[in-house]
Amino acid sequence: MKIGVYANTDKDPHGEAKQAVLSAARNSGITATDYIRGEYFDFIVSIGGDGTILRIAEDSAKAGIPILGVNRGTVGFLTETEPRKLCDVFEKLVKREYVLERRAMLDVTVRGTHYYALNDAVVMRSNGGRVISVAIDIDGEHALKTACDGYIASTPTGSTAYSLSAGGAIVAPAAAVIALTPVNPHSLHARSIIVSSGSEITMNYASGAGASLFIDGDTALKLDEGESVSVTGWNMSALFVRLKQKSFYSRLTDKLNI
Repeated sequence: MKIGVYANTDKDPHGEAKQAVLSAARNSGITATDYIRGEYFDFIVSIGGDGTILRIAEDSAKAGIPILGVNRGTVGFLTETEPRKLCDVFEKLVKREYVLERRAMLDVTVRGTHYYALNDAVVMRSNGGRVISVAIDIDGEHALKTACDGYIASTPTGSTAYSLSAGGAIVAPAAAVIALTPVNPHSLHARSIIVSSGSEITMNYASGAGASLFIDGDTALKLDEGESVSVTGWNMSALFVRLKQKSFYSRLTDKLNI
């Protein structure tokens, strides 16, 4: 068995957690090295928080390599274990005492380039405090147009991230849906909309002082007025190692104090 270790140096500045992972893995007879994109691994061990996992989710999905998250972040909703439990964790990996959980990703297309998001794609204002106008089409039919700070298209995984902060619904991970949620809408009636994961969604930056596309929290590109972003889902899934049968709802209680 071979694992690749991907560490967030902001969360593990002195490398103690990384060294603990390498040591515990080797003591369990597991080959452990730094994660290198394109190289074969049985597992990717991510050290950090949910943001760290977002950086390697596309690699996991494309290569079919499961992620084992070691929490060094604040919430760690997607992570599975803590550094102090690593010996037990690797023993379970060797004995195959785990299950794999699939988390669907969005396929986001703009200017002919595809981006993949585990959490969300967001069209967001990029200048000052002035709202922008975003028009939403679903399967070729105009659905709505809203003056707002931005619009979020999120996976079920992303429903507990930025979408939740914007008032969106919490969606169970296995639900085949995409949530569309406005950010600070200038309206008394704007609400989150839940659509089929197979829908073709178009988010059009209709007007405003400037907008950008963000993929899982990182800036992808600045949008021109009138430019559209296409979103659909479920073409790829990231894989996560789960060591015990803990329900999504108990994770909500533990991690988000719901």
